[in-house]
Amino acid sequence: MSQDLRYDRCLEEDLKNCGTPLSIRSPPRRSAASKMFNLALLVPLLAGAAHATAVSDRALIGDTLLDPSLLLPGLSKCGLLNDLLSPTSCHNSTVQKNLCCFNAPGGHFLQTQFWDYDSPVDWAGPTDSWTIHGLWPDHCDGTFDQFCAPDREVTNITQILQYNKENEILKYMQTFWKDNTGNDESFWEHEWNKHGTCMSTLEPQCILGYNAKKRDDIIIFIKRTISLFQTLPTYDFLKRKGIVPTPTTTYKFADVMSVLKSATGKTPTINCNGRNSQFLNELWYHYETKGSVIDGIWLHADADSDSNCPEDVYYWPKGVPTPTPTTTSSAPTPTSTEDKGTIQVYTSAGTNVGCILSKGTWSQQTCATFRPTLGSAPGTIKFTSSKGPCAVDGTNTLQCASNITVASDFTNSTIKTGSLLAFNSGSSFSSDVLPTGQVQSPVFADGTHSQVITLVYTRV
Repeated sequence: MSQDLRYDRCLEEDLKNCGTPLSIRSPPRRSAASKMFNLALLVPLLAGAAHATAVSDRALIGDTLLDPSLLLPGLSKCGLLNDLLSPTSCHNSTVQKNLCCFNAPGGHFLQTQFWDYDSPVDWAGPTDSWTIHGLWPDHCDGTFDQFCAPDREVTNITQILQYNKENEILKYMQTFWKDNTGNDESFWEHEWNKHGTCMSTLEPQCILGYNAKKRDDIIIFIKRTISLFQTLPTYDFLKRKGIVPTPTTTYKFADVMSVLKSATGKTPTINCNGRNSQFLNELWYHYETKGSVIDGIWLHADADSDSNCPEDVYYWPKGVPTPTPTTTSSAPTPTSTEDKGTIQVYTSAGTNVGCILSKGTWSQQTCATFRPTLGSAPGTIKFTSSKGPCAVDGTNTLQCASNITVASDFTNSTIKTGSLLAFNSGSSFSSDVLPTGQVQSPVFADGTHSQVITLVYTRV
């Protein structure tokens, strides 16, 4: 049965069991279905519901766009009219029972991007483009589910793409969907397993003609993520307003936010890391949907989570070593409870890659504040966070918690970046992974794990 006839029959029989293509791009041949497709795109635009970015603008700047026909993700079982008449996710006034046509509980979506200025050049992606982090559903309030379907998790996304002959998609991902430790495949698997499996409208039973062997759900997730990323060329948005990577000056964060907000008409989330959380590092564009994530309508939305950047930020070029502070901080010799600071994490190469959070884990999220006090032995200090005293437990893991009765003693020595911490005379700490985004990793008070790091206390 032709696509046109199949769609006409759907209109007559049962809209809930059929669908028609709806994406950010038109297919190359203008069938009756594609005309309906174009009409569907006009509805939210004419209503002022979406502030769309023209793909043609991106095409004028570089040759990084994939052929639009490669990115048509597939068909849902919802149907065009169901998409148009569906309430916008996060704004429904009644409980929606058909979760193949309404995204819940994850109705707010984040298209997330990295600017990996401090990664090795081969792992950072192009110097004139941000790179893909992922596509995340959350509960419309910043909270989210994760790893929702263990039975649908995979460890072979490269093979799945090759089996489906999606070689151009794979090549694009190898350029623009980069892992800052060099393990792209593991990164793609993580994004699908953690986030893709939590999209209700992407369940296999919601996909028209689902092929379990081809793993249509994963292919659709990848194509939808890439298609949204291609309409959000962050590097170009900023460049047009004179904001380009440079090691010689800082930019006002308000100016960066203004440019990116004007690109979509909605407020994004902008995250910074590095020294004093001053380096642009990650960006989250927000969406809500009408209908399925497969072929429904994507609407830009305001952020449901806060940015963490200070007033002045660096947009640091990729491949250029970050600066070493010229001032020297003294080692902490606390005399009152007014002393406080952060515990920054550095690689063995001296790159600042995040900080310690209030529970004692390492992340690139907003740094926790620690208060040092004099230790139990001369020349030592103890730390307390908002969660409680900090100690190294029997498994050599750093933890801060209210049930810890005796905080551990640390020694410290003054260096240019602050105060280098040591435990049992050893200044090498370690972790199993290099966390990115919202990922947290345990920190071990030894150098035996794969990621060797040092901890530096810096007064604030």
